[in-house]
Order: sequence, then structure tokens, then C-alpha cells
Amino acid sequence: MKTFSSAEEKKQRKHIEHAIFQVKYARRMKDDLITDEIRDRLLGLQKELKGLLKAKKYSEGVALADNATTLARKVHPAPRGAYALRENIEVILVVMAVALGFRTYFFQPYQIPTGSMQPTLYGITANTDYTPDWTDKVPARFGKFLLTGSRYKRIEAKATGIMPVISGDDRKDTYYYVTIGGRRHKIHQDMIFEVLPSTVARPKFHPWFPLPGTKVTKGDVITQGLLKQGDHIIVNRMSVNFARPDRGDIVVFSTKNLPLVRSNSAYIKRLTGLPGETIGIEDGKLYADGKLVLEPDVFLRQYEDEKYSGYGNFPDGRESITLGDEEFLMMGDNTYHSLDGRYFGGVPAENILGTGVFVPWPFFNRGIHDDRAGRVY
Repeated sequence: MKTFSSAEEKKQRKHIEHAIFQVKYARRMKDDLITDEIRDRLLGLQKELKGLLKAKKYSEGVALADNATTLARKVHPAPRGAYALRENIEVILVVMAVALGFRTYFFQPYQIPTGSMQPTLYGITANTDYTPDWTDKVPARFGKFLLTGSRYKRIEAKATGIMPVISGDDRKDTYYYVTIGGRRHKIHQDMIFEVLPSTVARPKFHPWFPLPGTKVTKGDVITQGLLKQGDHIIVNRMSVNFARPDRGDIVVFSTKNLPLVRSNSAYIKRLTGLPGETIGIEDGKLYADGKLVLEPDVFLRQYEDEKYSGYGNFPDGRESITLGDEEFLMMGDNTYHSLDGRYFGGVPAENILGTGVFVPWPFFNRGIHDDRAGRVY
């Protein structure tokens, strides 16, 4: 008796499996056009091929597979190789549909762009007190980026011109778009300012950064630093379908119909006020209906931990804000650099997208001994 190697059997098995697919595909695509006789023949071939496959009678199935393929192509003609292409396309479309569905209804990744939640969650930052070393050269720089999300960045002038006045109109999230000599330069705020513009502090440029009005020559190094990607957080979108989020949760919400912020964006803040409550701020502490908020412990941390500055006051001089029956108040943990509910008010319940549960990357964004992955609180 002739025997086949495992490689030959594998080839025969794939040949039979592909024939089964072609028969199924042809019958499905032409089901409303073929006769009952052709339909029965296709079903019979499909059943017989599956039986030979299950019995591991691969050599017997090869000839039948060829006959089945010939019939399938008569029923549903296609260019050479088109069945394999369609099969791959179908698989890709199914995988994409599952992934998009999972992302839409269950868990979705978001990147933290700004520093409004630091140091709980880091946005994109830059360290200018940094000297590049061997880890910033190819190929080590790629491994460094994969592990830490950090990469050395040097900004050189693309053209000769005058450094313009840098204003908030040139800013998007943590980047400023500075035009010199007709060429636009994307520069992170930490690589421009030693002290960032805020509601309590005047901006201060780094001493080496060209001041507005200074001539800059093409090729000049404007600034440099170690650019660090923001934390990537996994958001549970399913939980909000069954229960409203609690005070202290990290929440992702849509900015739809909110004043003073970009429309159709998504913000990540901490939930500080519940529907119907009157939320006040006094001496950096948060009050709900006149009572000091002490639970969960993240609020004690806000008051007592030296890494946090407490809560900044309402910008318009108000002492409190009263929320509607379906509104939540969202605030950043770093309120002195946070455009949050103190400015745009309560967030409607329908805008809430989910709650933060996990940081999968970067692994070591703030230093090799400070593990960021998994940290959410």
C-alpha cells in the first residue's frame, strides 16, 4: 500500500477543505438561481467530502474535490485564484467586524493627550533636562520606544525667519504649531516653556528657546528633549449600560454639545459630582452638598499627597455648581492645568462612554523603576 508523508497528507487535506469552501460559497451565492438538482448535487458533494475528511481518507477525497471544484466554478464562475482571494477577504471582514464591535460595545483603548490627570495618568510630556545616549541610536531607540514610549526629539528650524508670538490659538492639546519663515513646526509645550501657561502662573520660556521677535536661521536647533507618549488606557464601555459610574471613577466622555471645548472629541477626567448635587471648592478641597468629600481614598490623596495640588477654584468666581438630574461633574486631578467641568459645567449621562480600567502601555514611561502598565486609580 502506498503511504504518504505528513506533508503530503496536509496538502491533500487543505485541497479538500478548499473544495468544500468553494462548494459552499457557490451554493450560497447562487442559491436563488440554481435548480433543485444542482443544489442537491452540491450538498451531496459537500457532505461526502466532509465525511472523507473526518475519516482521514485524504487520497480518496482529492479526486472528488477536483470534481466538486469544477462543478462549483460552473455554478459560480470566477477568475483564477478569486475563490482564495474572496475567502481571505471574508475572513478579514469578519475579524474587522468583531474587532470593531468589541471596541464599540465592550473595551476601547484611548491615549491620554494632556496633563490634566497627572500624576494619576500621564499625558504626552517632554523632559528637556536630558542628554541623549546609546539608547537613542538605531536600533536601540526602537526597543526603548516599545518599552517606555519615549524618544529623543530635536527640533531644527526648517527655514530662516522670525520667531512669532506664541499664543493659545497656536495650541492643540499639548502641542504648539509655530510658523517660522512660512514653515510650520510642531513643538511640545514642555520643550518651549519652563513654566507652562496656567490660570495661576505666567508662562516662562526655557532660557535657550528663541524669544518672540528673535531671528532664527534654517538648521538652528530650536529646542530638544525626551518626548514621552501619554498613557494608553483601556476603557470599559459595557459597564455604563448597566450602572452609572460612581464618584471617584476615571471616566471617558464625549464633548458633544459642551461649551468651551472641541466638539466631537473625548475627554478623560475623574467623576467628582453626582446628579442633583451642589459641588463646591474651598481651600483646595471638594464639597458635595456642603459636606467634605472623603471617599473614595483618591480624594484624600488629592488633599494630602504632596504630588497633588488640591482642587483649583471655579474660574468665574463662583463658589459652587449645581448639577441637573442627569448630569455629572468631571474634573482633572491636575486642576491647575485642566479644562474641565469647572469651565464647561455638568456632563449629560448620555455623553458618558465608559470607565478606565487598565493601562497596557507604556510599561516604563516615567523612569525604568516606575512601572506604568496596569496603573489606574
